Amino acid sequence: MFLGSIIYNKRREMNLTQIELANDICTQNTISKIEKHNVAPTVNILIKICLKLDLSLNDIFSDFSNGASAEEESILDAIERDVLLKKIDNVESRLSSLQGKLSSNDMKQYELISGVMNYWNSKFDDSLFTLDKVLQLTKSDDSDIYTLLAYLFKGLNYLGLAHNDRAQYYFEMITDSVDKNSGISNTSKLEVLFICKTLAKSYNSMKLFDKAYGFCQCGLNYAQTNHVSYFLDELNFEASVAIKNDANQKEQYEDYYNLAYYLAKANKNEDLLASMSDK
Repeated sequence: MFLGSIIYNKRREMNLTQIELANDICTQNTISKIEKHNVAPTVNILIKICLKLDLSLNDIFSDFSNGASAEEESILDAIERDVLLKKIDNVESRLSSLQGKLSSNDMKQYELISGVMNYWNSKFDDSLFTLDKVLQLTKSDDSDIYTLLAYLFKGLNYLGLAHNDRAQYYFEMITDSVDKNSGISNTSKLEVLFICKTLAKSYNSMKLFDKAYGFCQCGLNYAQTNHVSYFLDELNFEASVAIKNDANQKEQYEDYYNLAYYLAKANKNEDLLASMSDK
């Protein structure tokens, strides 16, 4: 269940009108937009709403899943999801158990997972070699999500090797592909948001803040439209980083940063919390 729906259901449960909930917090129109998923509340408004509705942040941000049951996922899909979320314990043994059991169509996903695992383990050259095999299997078809993910991780590998120009080349290939295609047929919501938050973080690291902010907005809008909550903490944090030095967006910076903090706390994202404490 998404943020607006949780607020709507709790308000109705407490027999409050939108006007009564909005009193001393915001306007009735703002409550209406929040419940319809048309706008995300600022941190201050969100905290006041939680207090009035007797909701904790854990109640608000408990939906950090893609809504699919384990039965609805293939084994490879489940492994890929865990790898993109950097839950990599036992991945190697899970992949080994699939050897000899995969169709030719599965191999691009299998090789992508292998290439990502090499990247997480800082084996950049091995990762690049494996990701090239993914591109051979997809024939570099830019309407295939595994082409785009291969480009993304090739860029990340080159960042790890301090080749920023090469990294940006592959990141731009993703942007061009997304611009040319109205939709990628075989993608999941997790994959879309992973690409957005990863590009935002990468562009911030290269001090290309306008590009970073653009992908943050893309990801946040996509999450809101599709009622999913993957990486909302990281997307809000990267948005705050992108506009931190913009004197005209000081209030927005505070909103993004504070929301990222509360989301990271609710999601127990210790890596992000540690990163924020270093800033």
